[in-house]
Amino acid sequence: MPIALMVQATKTAQLEQLQQAYPAWQFKTVTTLKPTEYAQVEVMYGNHPILQQLLAQTPVHLKFLQVISAGVDYLPLAQLKAAEVLVANTSGIHADAISESALAAMLTVVRGYHAAWQNQIGAHQWDLPTTTSTLTGQQLLIYGTGQIGQSLAVKAAALGLQVVGVNTTGHPAPHFAQTVALPATAAVLATANFIVNALPLTPTTAHFFNAQWFQQLGQHPMFINIGRGPSVVTADLMAALDQQQLSWAALDVTDPEPLPAAHPLWQRPDVLITPHISGQIAHFRAVVFPIFKANFDQFNAQGTLCRNQVDLARGY
Repeated sequence: MPIALMVQATKTAQLEQLQQAYPAWQFKTVTTLKPTEYAQVEVMYGNHPILQQLLAQTPVHLKFLQVISAGVDYLPLAQLKAAEVLVANTSGIHADAISESALAAMLTVVRGYHAAWQNQIGAHQWDLPTTTSTLTGQQLLIYGTGQIGQSLAVKAAALGLQVVGVNTTGHPAPHFAQTVALPATAAVLATANFIVNALPLTPTTAHFFNAQWFQQLGQHPMFINIGRGPSVVTADLMAALDQQQLSWAALDVTDPEPLPAAHPLWQRPDVLITPHISGQIAHFRAVVFPIFKANFDQFNAQGTLCRNQVDLARGY
């Protein structure tokens, strides 16, 4: 009897729905799965170190892996591809939360709320040591025109920002009036007031935001990273702030991560840090499960996936 390994917690009603629809399947957790049953695991919902043991089987019996994140850079992609395992992510469910987080960081700075909070816990001066401005009319450059980038583009345009998207080829993307190719950003880097990284982590994007890239900035923009920490060379980021190539950095992801308590980034007054929570949403299990259920249905019916399949060669 095939086994679906349920790493991600489900609600009782969700599990019962699966059990009733698929009586020929066993639905087990990591704690109830026995080593002698590894060869029966064909589906895995959520990620767990046990994945390596499943991939070490000869032959590999795992056929479908559903993860609960948008990024998949932490997975053994080459092994999964070699074993022909179908992989799906949950790209899209975090788009509103992450785009709102990016805008919150921007508004926190331009409207003076960061300075106000520092003043409130410090000097209690009636005058703030900063001049507030607005987002209206400023240019936002978004690296990544997928669902997160598109959600941010819609919200930013509604606030009067001029939005430009960056993707691999400069191809058109929904909700972006202008897009440019990844290697051809010199002109927009010179004019951007805010820059958001929403790129997945791949060999191409690892350490992409480095000293050479920061040197191209022309308007001392605010840099916001809601993509992946290793896309940025942390030492180069701090140097760019010291040299005023950047005015601010808002980091929801860092390298290293978790960020050690003694790391100098924590001490900088020009850096906002959130502990990788920009994508948090309410009722997570209720939102994630339908993606897995749709894919599980399709997998049982046709051996394929219908939602959010990952291109293992590209890494997203």
